[in-house]
Amino acid sequence: MPRRTVSLLLSAIFVPIGVTLPLSAATVREAEKLFLVGKYEECVSMAATEIEREVRYEPWRRVKAEAEMELGRYADARETVEEGVKSYPLSIEMRLLACKVFRYNNMPQAAATQLRQVATIVRTRLSRRASPDERLAMGAYLLEQGADARQVLELCYDPVSKGFPDYVDVHLATAQLALDKYDNRLAASTLLAVAEHSRNHPDYHYLLARAFSADDRERATEALQKALELNPRHARSLLMVAERLIDGEQYDEAHQTLAKVLKTNPKHPKALAYKAVLANIQGEPDQENAHREAALANWPQNPEVDYTIGAKLSDKYRFAEGATYQRRALTIDSHYLPARVQLAQDLLRLGQEDEGWQLIQDVFATDGYNVVAHNLVTLHDSLDEYRVLQNDSFRVRMPQHEAAIYGERVLELLDEAKRVLCDKYEVELGGPVVVDIFANKNDFAVRTFGIPGADGFLGVCFGNVITANSPAALGQSKANWEAVLWHEFCHVATLQKSHNKMPRWLSEGISVYEELQRDRGWGQTMNPTYRQFILDGEMAPLSELSSMFLAPESPMKLQFAYFESAMAVEYIVDNYGIQAIKNILDELANGESINETLVRHVAPLGKLDAEFRDHLLEQARLLGPELNWDETTLSPSADSDAIAQWLEDNPDNFYGLARYAQALTREEDWQAVLEPAKRLRELAPEYTGAGNAYALLARAYRELGETAAEREALEAWSERDGDAMDAYVRLIEIGVAAEDWQLVAANARRMLAVDPLTPIPHRHMAEAAEQLGQSSEAIAAYRALLQFDTVNPVNTHFRLAQLLRDEGHTDQARREVLLALEDAPRFLAAHRLLLELAETENAEMDEPSTSLGVIEEEEEP
Repeated sequence: MPRRTVSLLLSAIFVPIGVTLPLSAATVREAEKLFLVGKYEECVSMAATEIEREVRYEPWRRVKAEAEMELGRYADARETVEEGVKSYPLSIEMRLLACKVFRYNNMPQAAATQLRQVATIVRTRLSRRASPDERLAMGAYLLEQGADARQVLELCYDPVSKGFPDYVDVHLATAQLALDKYDNRLAASTLLAVAEHSRNHPDYHYLLARAFSADDRERATEALQKALELNPRHARSLLMVAERLIDGEQYDEAHQTLAKVLKTNPKHPKALAYKAVLANIQGEPDQENAHREAALANWPQNPEVDYTIGAKLSDKYRFAEGATYQRRALTIDSHYLPARVQLAQDLLRLGQEDEGWQLIQDVFATDGYNVVAHNLVTLHDSLDEYRVLQNDSFRVRMPQHEAAIYGERVLELLDEAKRVLCDKYEVELGGPVVVDIFANKNDFAVRTFGIPGADGFLGVCFGNVITANSPAALGQSKANWEAVLWHEFCHVATLQKSHNKMPRWLSEGISVYEELQRDRGWGQTMNPTYRQFILDGEMAPLSELSSMFLAPESPMKLQFAYFESAMAVEYIVDNYGIQAIKNILDELANGESINETLVRHVAPLGKLDAEFRDHLLEQARLLGPELNWDETTLSPSADSDAIAQWLEDNPDNFYGLARYAQALTREEDWQAVLEPAKRLRELAPEYTGAGNAYALLARAYRELGETAAEREALEAWSERDGDAMDAYVRLIEIGVAAEDWQLVAANARRMLAVDPLTPIPHRHMAEAAEQLGQSSEAIAAYRALLQFDTVNPVNTHFRLAQLLRDEGHTDQARREVLLALEDAPRFLAAHRLLLELAETENAEMDEPSTSLGVIEEEEEP
């Protein structure tokens, strides 16, 4: 419909509300109650009885048709609405319902006729006041025609919610509109404003579950359960349950849930769409096509079917297949916004940025309220300020300032990861990998998920695209960015090898495992918390590991899921070889299920689960096997004497030893600290968490002046912990004092892997590299130093000029020495170097361009 027509219709309904809700017959209320609790057959029977008695009341036919639709009796519903339209030709609600029913009976022309009639009715009511039901119906119609969503809210829904705050349908309509535009916060706030006594509608709790699904899974689960308590046959809620089960790779349970929906309505298009998704995941293309055709059988022009299949495949990281389905949906309806938004995101995740960004711009121009489109368009504008670094294998985009500081290190690390991991897993990349690094965590979240709020994620890989937070985005909660990129590139290799068809546990498990293979300080290792989880039986069987990622009770439980997955991969590699992993990935790419490949290349599932469980228990018991792991009964304020007394009755208690050493540290009894700290190190040498023995020993040795012992403790700590910044800084200080430049360089590199956005590691890296004759590394470090305002640029430019001269880069050296002289024009050594460079380049010149005779010598800054 032309936008001018839509605007006229919007203005037509902007009439103050002054009527009350229509009174309904008691039996209609009873029928509606039957509908809400899922007794659809009884609802149809009751309504049919009243209609046969020739009771002229429009809601009877509406509730009957709605119930028939829920049961998949589309032909019966058609007869009901045809009679309804004849009896109530001016009812917008009846005609909109008829449009829906006709579509499901493959009657597109009849459906279109109903929409035209609705437009005519609205025009004839320019001076009439509309009832709440009519306003909601008009809003639904206008949204169908592409009206501005904010105007619909303002002119149709808001007046009803203000005039009739207890009218739950308006809150449901507003929440649904907000969810359709990805505005979960508005949806949640709208629903929570509903009075408690009006929350007896299953749709209310279903929508609340949707609103909380991204940010508060526990609350969403409670809402979903409440919806199904009210109506165990509530299709929308059951479909959300099925969707969650698919996300958690609980495919048998998903089939069972879908069977409940299809028992009520064997033709339910969304349930059949999810059946097609399951068939795709399980490598059954014929079944996939059959379920899709069944989903479209009654309404062949329904774009939601292909959109649903594609969106869920994209959730499973099958973006190419997902994009294909979105294109199918748009072939059916080129204006279908959900498919346009999803396709844009799919393309961006596939690295097809030109088309993806253009599509999202088009969506935003059409629908300015769409939150995802707005966020992505805003992000796209800010990306113009980013710098692109690229080679044959990678295209890295990051903030210009950060690119100048450590961008080349990013490329070097990614090149190494490609050499190591692609060779190990026998992978040929399909093209350059896109790596986007963001200094703002909300920008990272928008690029990755379309909406802000991705706390807890350091990086994400889509197969050929990596997104990551930079150290600047993490604030004080630093993480090793090198480990993050290594982890994410491992996903690139394994996802491409498996054609994005691997379960999450295997994908994450391989990546964490490969972190540890690259550096023992990366990845995750056994710790007291994981030990207790395992001994308490809170681990998952290997064949069900992906369930650990579905609904973790806490962030720590999610981290445990990563750890257990890595342990599973390590167990398979150690006992069956890396070839078993590669064989599994190859067969997953061919559509085999993970359990089939595990049986073929590892062991029968029952045997594998039992053996892996025993392995986990063994590894848990190997963490401090001689330690007493009982929790202490000590007061939080206990001093060293109280703790020492407690330890007499509880010798070698892990928590007691740690607290004793910490208490002695606070009391600055450095000699006494050594005994419990040494014992802790002896009994738990791999523990590097809070209060670890290495940190305690290093501090005590430093205070006692025992530098050699301090250094040994710090080196042991730094080898085991990829984020031990305190250890790295102190080792650099020790190395500088001893002129041990290898030690300085090693720990400067470790610092750079955690926080390259401070000048300290660059300064020490430059000095150490110079001393070690590593000119290229020294040059890179000095260039990075120049990006910090706190650095003395004169000396840095001068030293950089000297190094560039030694490497034969005369032009670059001249530029740097001139920059030094710009800030220190009487810097004699810089003038000499400039003269030397000039003579080198043009020995035949008769006289130098710069006179030195009148210059008073300045000391080197």
